[in-house]
Amino acid sequence: MTLHSFRFPLIALTAVVLAGLLSACSGSYQTRVPPCPRVGILGDANKATQYRDGPGRDLTDVTFETELLDFNGSCKYEDKQATVVISFVLQVGAARGPAASQAEAQVPYFVAVVDKQQNILSRNRFVARIPFKDGQRRVIVADEFEQVLPLQGRPTFDYEILVGLEIPQDQLNRIRQQRGF
Repeated sequence: MTLHSFRFPLIALTAVVLAGLLSACSGSYQTRVPPCPRVGILGDANKATQYRDGPGRDLTDVTFETELLDFNGSCKYEDKQATVVISFVLQVGAARGPAASQAEAQVPYFVAVVDKQQNILSRNRFVARIPFKDGQRRVIVADEFEQVLPLQGRPTFDYEILVGLEIPQDQLNRIRQQRGF
């Protein structure tokens, strides 16, 4: 047998394999799982300082410094892709300040769903509880939660999920002023 006689079966086999591979890629758009919505931590609401009661706002009045550090999540579609359930693990950190008298920091934060025009469609409030042992100055916890998002016939890229700390307005104004907003 010569090399020429192997060429035809090899070409035919290659064509059959390629046709099979290409047909496997040609699913309909309806059967593909859409991506998860975008998620982000708001830059001007990712750090906050909690103060003891009273008018003082210097270093000696700080109870806790808090921060949203990172998040990880996944999503699953329900009701024939009419609803998406997003499961999150949010890393929340706190450092004890000189005025801290409690053994636990309570860190309020929100999760908001916005559309492409940044209109708030929903907003939920959560509280991360961060326990401190004697002598601990800084603690990081993982806070888990779910966000259910009815898609109302719209694609997931029409939505964004924003996470931020609940910050008093005067503190938020100072943060924005320091950043030049």
